Amino acid sequence: MNADLAFDRESLLGVLGPAGQSLTLPGEAYTSPEVFAWEREHFFDQSWVCAGRASDLAPGDRAAARVGSEGVLLTRDGRGTLHGFFNVCRHRGHELVQRGRAARAGVVQCPYHGWVYGLDGRLRGAPSMPDLDRDAFGLVPVRTGEWRGWAFVNVSGDAPPLGEHVGNLEELVRDHEPERLVLAASIDYEVGANWKLVHENYHECYHCSNIHPELCAVTPPESGRDFVPTGIWVGGSMDLRPHAATMSISGESGATPLRGLDDRRRRQVLYFGLFPNLLISLHPDYVMT
Repeated sequence: MNADLAFDRESLLGVLGPAGQSLTLPGEAYTSPEVFAWEREHFFDQSWVCAGRASDLAPGDRAAARVGSEGVLLTRDGRGTLHGFFNVCRHRGHELVQRGRAARAGVVQCPYHGWVYGLDGRLRGAPSMPDLDRDAFGLVPVRTGEWRGWAFVNVSGDAPPLGEHVGNLEELVRDHEPERLVLAASIDYEVGANWKLVHENYHECYHCSNIHPELCAVTPPESGRDFVPTGIWVGGSMDLRPHAATMSISGESGATPLRGLDDRRRRQVLYFGLFPNLLISLHPDYVMT
């Protein structure tokens, strides 16, 4: 399938215009099933996708996630190594761990027939099959990497190295040391929109004066600048107003500024979108994703 067939190439010319004159993608890019199928294949299955916080997986932990069209099981063995596997048993293909379910169990047991796997993926045991070659029936690995406390998965196994995908975003995120931080709060919700609209809304502040006056009270929507990426990301900065120490309703901070930030970084909020699915907001005293 060629996504170009979903809309006329001429309709893309406005997208390529100079800043201030360019347009968003044509409507079909957000509604066409053909375009979405192409994006799932190329952006979600053949690229690096964030599968959650790798730092939340302690030795002995396991967690299941959906990455593109595949179910993935992440584990961390006793030596601290992160592993990724397709989340299906080698016996009858049953799902091993339900999506979103995390546990510290030390092993992975299929709920159907009881096959047991170590956190390194090796088959430990199969009831009533003592002569089964355990080395031949381990879990099928999936390409996995870690960056700054997040776990990434490439289900096709043929994407460029994760470092190339991140590119110079590493230099901009490094000083906030998100890998050192622990979860303080989380909110789960579903957005009834195409995934690209979430990115677009996150990166434009044209709506901020009307929708987020509290935000504008601590950071001017016209402040900051865009950065030039070398990886698969977009983003830029916004400046804090003189009275504000961080982005909060009052502008006051109840926390210590992150230790790696210089005076300039302590006066900025940074917004980055690492494609296809990780949005990162870096603040002087906290990180939000």
